[in-house]
Amino acid sequence: MTDSPHHPQPSSSRRWWLPSISVVIWLVFFLATFLSPMRVELVASDSDPCWHWQQGNWMLQHHAVLRTELFSHTRRGAPLVDLWWLSEIVIAWVGNHLGWSGIALVAAAVAPLCVWLLHRQLLAEGNELLLSTALTLLAAAVCQTHWLARPHLATQFLVAVFAWQLRWFEQGRVTTRRLLLLLPLLTALWANLHGAYVIAFALIGIHFTGTVATWIFATADQRPAVRHRVIVLGTLGVVCFLASLLNPYGWNLPVQIVRYMRSPLLMGFAQEYLPPNFHGRNMLPFLLEVVAVLLMFLVVRPRLAMTDVLLVVVWLALSLRMVRNAPLFALVTTPILVEHWNAYLRGASPSRFMRWYRNLSANLTSVNQTAGARGLPVLAVAALILVVAKPQLFGGEPLLRTELPANRFPVAAVDFLRQSPRAVHGEMFNEYAWGGYLILAMPERKVFIHPNLDVYGEALTRDFLQVNGAQPGWEDILNKYHVGWTILPREHPLNRALAQRADWALVYADPLASIYGRKP
Repeated sequence: MTDSPHHPQPSSSRRWWLPSISVVIWLVFFLATFLSPMRVELVASDSDPCWHWQQGNWMLQHHAVLRTELFSHTRRGAPLVDLWWLSEIVIAWVGNHLGWSGIALVAAAVAPLCVWLLHRQLLAEGNELLLSTALTLLAAAVCQTHWLARPHLATQFLVAVFAWQLRWFEQGRVTTRRLLLLLPLLTALWANLHGAYVIAFALIGIHFTGTVATWIFATADQRPAVRHRVIVLGTLGVVCFLASLLNPYGWNLPVQIVRYMRSPLLMGFAQEYLPPNFHGRNMLPFLLEVVAVLLMFLVVRPRLAMTDVLLVVVWLALSLRMVRNAPLFALVTTPILVEHWNAYLRGASPSRFMRWYRNLSANLTSVNQTAGARGLPVLAVAALILVVAKPQLFGGEPLLRTELPANRFPVAAVDFLRQSPRAVHGEMFNEYAWGGYLILAMPERKVFIHPNLDVYGEALTRDFLQVNGAQPGWEDILNKYHVGWTILPREHPLNRALAQRADWALVYADPLASIYGRKP
């Protein structure tokens, strides 16, 4: 790892017990996430981990990938393109051996990896330790708003890797051969882990466009090198696209993604696809990241390369369009922020504060260069697996349990249905947010809908919305799908409508959920 030229040279002695600051950052986020109530939020913020687990279970049991919808009665047997099949197998394997604690443990370990990688990249570029750490922590706070036990964690990490490698290729730190070997391999992996692998092409496209613009305005002696980068980036885009087709669904994978992205109804159904709400506290880190970018333009006034301008503008626009892009904005723009703020601080007048800042940063850097406890993260994860999660292989009960909260999911209602299976008949109409939980908790009863909207399409989604809002014609839709019972939150508008019907009766109720059934 390189550092700024005026930093002390690394000591020849390594302290085997001392972790680097990059490792400390990872450890703090890992332990703080897993050993706190945040552990439950990783797996219970929505029901997506539930249906990912169940779909992974099916693939493990049948030694095949899912190709048809199996868990809903409304689309049973419909063609399915599973955008995250490999992640689901990992989730299911971990869940089957370690339960929800194991899934939370893996998520808590994987989520901060992008932050660890970002911090190492900033230091390797020769930036001041204090500045790099401060802005890495800000980026981590932005990313943390979307740290959930879901396949998109792979996207956060791989965005950090792609942005790092492409940036270093522009700077001449990464060879053409390395770029053309590493990124296509990672694209093939990404395409099987999470459907957002298309972000790889957005990053490559931005770098390609910025390099073409640079080539147009380059001087005669600069053009050969820039032209070489244009050719390499164009080739990289083609090779990565071909690599992305190395998935069980082939061409159908990108076709499905494009079809989904072209549907405003489906895209607007999930909160994460909506613009950010700056009235919430969880958006404060993203707001601070945006302010840091604006202050960079106003105070530092850097001469940004065309590629850096495009990266900042495009990812800011994408983040303002969809809140799920905010972590990616932080990962992509933080190296640009640190580079130019670092140059600004180095050129600042030697005030008392600046002398204190430089001395402290230099001393911490000197200590950091002696850190030798590189295996500490592995030991920390292993210790928690063996001692806290305690898999069945070693016997006994886990010392730390992670369960889905009964005040958020209809746990008691499902227990009632298990004990009284004849209390309802016909097909189910369910709360959208509970669909994933119901798939995992009682797979023998097929749901009406669950959050994997890819398989449902606009027509069925509109039918669901009509019934869900108890809008005129809802009875006809329930008849159309042979619905004989409902499981919904107690204050749901459809419950009020069913309570007025002579042919429906309340079968079960608790403080969270109500079950209505058709009378025989």
